Amino acid sequence: MYGWIGKILHVDLSQCEVKQFPTQPYADRYLGGRGIASRIYWEQVKPEIKAFDPENRLIFMTGPLVATGVQGASRLSVVGKSPMTLPEGYCYGNLGGFIGPELKKAGFDGVVVEGCAPTPMYLWIHNNKAELLDASSLWGQGVYQVRDYLHQVHGEKAKFITTGVAGERKVRTAVVVASHDSTVSAGFGAVMGSKNLKALAVKGTGRPSVANPSRLKELNRYTKRISKRFRLSMPPSLIGHEMIVECIGKGDCYQCGLECIRGRYRTTNGREGYRKCQSMEVYMPWKFSRKDESVDTFFDAPTLCNEYSLCTFEVRNMIEWLYACYQSGCLTEEETGLPLSKIGTREFLERLLYVIAYRQGFGNILAEGLVRAREHVSDQARAMLTHSVVPIGLGDWQPPRVFVAHGLLNAMEPRMHMPLLHEMSHLRARWQAHLLHPDLSSVTSKVFRAVAKLFWGSEKAANLSSYEGKALAAKKIQDRTYVMDSLGLCSFAWPIMDSFNTPDHLGDPTLEAKIFSAVTGIAGEEFDRYAERIFNLQRAILVREGRRVPDADAIPEYNFTEPFETDPIGRKLLIPDSGEEAVSTVGNILDRERFMSVLKEYYHLRGWNPETGVPYTETLAALGLDDLVSTFSPEETECENEDLH
Repeated sequence: MYGWIGKILHVDLSQCEVKQFPTQPYADRYLGGRGIASRIYWEQVKPEIKAFDPENRLIFMTGPLVATGVQGASRLSVVGKSPMTLPEGYCYGNLGGFIGPELKKAGFDGVVVEGCAPTPMYLWIHNNKAELLDASSLWGQGVYQVRDYLHQVHGEKAKFITTGVAGERKVRTAVVVASHDSTVSAGFGAVMGSKNLKALAVKGTGRPSVANPSRLKELNRYTKRISKRFRLSMPPSLIGHEMIVECIGKGDCYQCGLECIRGRYRTTNGREGYRKCQSMEVYMPWKFSRKDESVDTFFDAPTLCNEYSLCTFEVRNMIEWLYACYQSGCLTEEETGLPLSKIGTREFLERLLYVIAYRQGFGNILAEGLVRAREHVSDQARAMLTHSVVPIGLGDWQPPRVFVAHGLLNAMEPRMHMPLLHEMSHLRARWQAHLLHPDLSSVTSKVFRAVAKLFWGSEKAANLSSYEGKALAAKKIQDRTYVMDSLGLCSFAWPIMDSFNTPDHLGDPTLEAKIFSAVTGIAGEEFDRYAERIFNLQRAILVREGRRVPDADAIPEYNFTEPFETDPIGRKLLIPDSGEEAVSTVGNILDRERFMSVLKEYYHLRGWNPETGVPYTETLAALGLDDLVSTFSPEETECENEDLH
């Protein structure tokens, strides 16, 4: 096989047994990454299994472009039953940095973990071999202590995946942390802890074969050239605070020279380190009137969360909620055992993280996640929870009241999946950069509309708050994102939609397919079918686990009743109009009837029953997914559309 290694590890912790199985039967239909991992989940994880049951699987899967030299191809998908979804269910995420490429260099496309080890263990993977080793001395240790130990034992070049104390104690929001401070949410750190699996250590010297190396080299040069565009290097909440921290370099993930939001930053007191986007915004003392707090508190906050393996999305929401509750008087220091009067200081942050990770006192309630914790606080405290609080991620981010297509994207997923929102939101940010300083970005309103036509199917999609063209735009964004997640491409670098270095300033929507063909020798024209297959598979998984469609495809009611004012970080968002002017979105509200019409149009484009949101039997059969048909009720899958016969 070109691109793929051809082997996947299967680890049974209960039996302390490691086996292998071939990649190809899965790759032929599901590519890799999220696609293959989801198919394995479908086959091996029964609906009644809970997140912390030994029978749950924790699946790590690379894509065929990873470690081949392709720019921005470093992602490792993680799939399993999540303790954060409500109720517990299928979920996914991915890790960047170096761990995915290292796994392929070590001789494997992925790792499937089941069972529960009798004692703490870690998995050591190296050059086509894998073995379970004792991790008793690592249990109770933080992420960076585990890193140092693994480097000491296996060498500085070894890459790792681990979880901290929060994962060991099954804090629902615990993350998996990997080399280069990469993290994946959805509570998969707690799943590792439930399995007594402390870490994976990986080191290899091999690499996958490439079908057409000269063509790939040519495409890489082309990719680097057209990828030059305005770099979104400063997280939104930090714009205007450049006197505190500055970006001094790129993120330096594996074999990537593309423009990206991950970077190397330097503080005013000379501290340097790699940070990425939202995690830098987890704790900003000045928001809590702590202007005299050391800049180190702000800069260390992401790594303090990582040390315990706590989700920065969740920690950020918790702190802002606790601050609001304390200010209003509905939570006190006596009730919580937390120094709420010191929110914004390092002392408060360190205390909060400790009590959550060790499940002490009020921290034990917070360890369940805010969505579940709301059942254990007063009505007044519950009323202080904002729309940003969702089971996983940051709710109302790039909101549907501004980006109508995002309502469809959010509705189809078991979690808030930020990569789905990057296309429209990043392009809007580059357009606004041009609006403020024309030399910064090439995305004029005219370019914005041209990108919409090329990537989203129509110029009408460029009017982000209208309803026209949004069903097709949502489908195209979903298909592209699912393929990228399955190839191993990073959504901070891909797709390349605009460029300083093309005559019309447009990117290239065919580039991923060309690269895939150069790497694997397989024609990339079938990308849409891969995407359709993976997307319908996820639909079947969610329905099998209890999702009731179409009711579960509804978006939160406030989108139809509360006029938009600002996003979760206080921005009044501007969008382009049909000319060259900017339009305010303040006051936007979704029209229920028109949105439901767009949803039905979307169902139709998917080959689903427009009334029920269920895939037609003919749709599944055409994708080779006949084994999914029985998941749906027969009367709902019967096709009345002659175009599908």
